[in-house]
Amino acid sequence: MRSKDYMTLFAEVGRLLCDGADSNWVMNLIAGKITETMALKGCFIKMKNLKGDQVELLASCGLTEKFLLSKPDDTPDCVCSNLPGKTICIPRLQNGETTGERELMMIEGIEAFAMLPVEVEREVIAMVALFAGAPREFTETELSFAKALAGQGILSIVWKRRVDALTEHEREYLRIFREISTTISASLNIGKVLELVVTKITEVLGVKGCVVRLLDPKTQNLYVARSHGLSQEFLNKGPVDAQRSIAENMAGRVVVVDDVFTDPRLQYPAEHAEEGVRKLLSIPLIVRGKVIGVLRILTGERPPFTKREINLATALAEQCAFAIENARIYQRLKYEYEQLLIDFDYEGSSN
Repeated sequence: MRSKDYMTLFAEVGRLLCDGADSNWVMNLIAGKITETMALKGCFIKMKNLKGDQVELLASCGLTEKFLLSKPDDTPDCVCSNLPGKTICIPRLQNGETTGERELMMIEGIEAFAMLPVEVEREVIAMVALFAGAPREFTETELSFAKALAGQGILSIVWKRRVDALTEHEREYLRIFREISTTISASLNIGKVLELVVTKITEVLGVKGCVVRLLDPKTQNLYVARSHGLSQEFLNKGPVDAQRSIAENMAGRVVVVDDVFTDPRLQYPAEHAEEGVRKLLSIPLIVRGKVIGVLRILTGERPPFTKREINLATALAEQCAFAIENARIYQRLKYEYEQLLIDFDYEGSSN
């Protein structure tokens, strides 16, 4: 096939992907086009699953179910079930080359094959397998064509998975935000609200733990109101001074600590390290322009906090502050009401 015909296939696949065609259908189309264009016996395309711990069949053409669904073997010489680190070409299967599937290939009528790794962002995440019914040498042009065409479809799947994951995260963030908002609206029990916040943040962000500390105006220390996932020894490490422990929070600023070993803003860096904390996100709790405490999210080694994660935590911190203010107003009104009853010697109605 001429190079311009190769380009026609690339354009066709690209148009289908841009039009939002079903990715499974497109991958099967790609497998079929590779088989037809290269006059192969068959072809399959495999890719890592969402967890990244297994290789799954995405598409195939010209191969029997018995061959495709044969029990995977994780031994290194089984080329059909392991992603190759580099291109493997066997021009004549019966020349003595050994693979874990040699017998299966011979039964399938395969005489030559090539295994091509497909990389995305420098990581091999998929493979294209080419099978011929007669001995043949695969040219560089053929291999490049098959790898590039399959890679076009693989890349679209990668991006779709990422979009789906982001969408799911947003749904989960919204669900948690609504759950906490509903709890605040239905309850004046501040302990219940804070417990829900620290627990849900720890779970949804997959971090080590979360703590809400409230400011004592007299001592200027931050005391633990609620926590989740953190040891009692760590929480009792000593008085946390609002002016020495990430003092920027007291000015209303959100602070990200990327390395507890080197950041001078921490009051107890050694204790954080002993707890297994490497990064933390600290958000001020603000009511009417005044900082009343902090919400801190602590984690071990992990990628930097994303903008979405920081936005979610900030929104939940605002909910915390709102709940605390509501509870304090209620307690103040309750006290004033009780005092009023005492002043008037009211002891309840009598009939």
